[in-house]
Amino acid sequence: RVALASALCRAPRRSRNAMALEDATVGLVGKVLDNWLLVGITLGVMVLASYLMQMTSVLKTLPAAISKAEFTSFPLIHVENVSHNTKLFRFGLLHPRQSLELPIGKHISVLGYDENNEEVRRPYTPTTLADTLGHFDLVVKIYPQGKMSQIFDKLTIGKTLKFRGPMGRFKYEPNMKAFFGMVAGGTGITPMFQVIKAILENPRDKTKLSLIFGNITEDDILLKSELDGFQRTHPDRLEIFYILDKPPQGWTGGRGYVTPEMITERFGEPSDTNMILSCGPPPMKKALKGHLEKLGFTDDMLFEF
Repeated sequence: RVALASALCRAPRRSRNAMALEDATVGLVGKVLDNWLLVGITLGVMVLASYLMQMTSVLKTLPAAISKAEFTSFPLIHVENVSHNTKLFRFGLLHPRQSLELPIGKHISVLGYDENNEEVRRPYTPTTLADTLGHFDLVVKIYPQGKMSQIFDKLTIGKTLKFRGPMGRFKYEPNMKAFFGMVAGGTGITPMFQVIKAILENPRDKTKLSLIFGNITEDDILLKSELDGFQRTHPDRLEIFYILDKPPQGWTGGRGYVTPEMITERFGEPSDTNMILSCGPPPMKKALKGHLEKLGFTDDMLFEF
């Protein structure tokens, strides 16, 4: 132990110059590492900015996904059952960064061929919004004798239909009206759904909405879970009243057909700041127009899809 202690006592001590040199070396290495880190971050930002500029350039040069002048073919990429007689059909656009860019309230014309190879054309309103990328959705009720709905029903993944648009007279701008009263029947809900979704997903749009939605049975109510979800998240903006021709036992909604009393209760008195939108079977629209006229609503207060 004495020998070890003596040896330790005789060990040379580090000079001040050596310690200063070591500190300087450590500081220099730290500065170099900091500089390289800064260079790495700068290069990363430059690469990201370059990528975003290239993507922006690509998006700007992409052609419009759909044209009003001619039909464009899009392939079916997904099918989903919505109800016992209704399906959602998803069609892919030509580029994953493309969108349909369909203005709110507009529809598209669909062209298909029946079993006799004869042309069939029908208007449909997508349930996806204009900025949805890469695809668009159509909700279609399948009728046994419906020419176009049978074409949809027999369509398989990868097969195409032809589309043209935008079509329609409705021109929507955020806050153009303080209130929209909506009356829809059956598949007539699709343009209403599009308008409701666009309004509620735009934080700058303060328009209030009230929907009267008529169907035969409860199973026929299309997009009910989505509509109920909108109502839950926007209880101060959206009110929904369901009406059934054949309600089940315990049904608490409306029964039968739309009445003047329902319109007054849900939509209030006629006003220039309000507008009524309707879409559904011709008998429903005819009856609704008669009710509105008796209640004092003028032609410019009603728009029929």
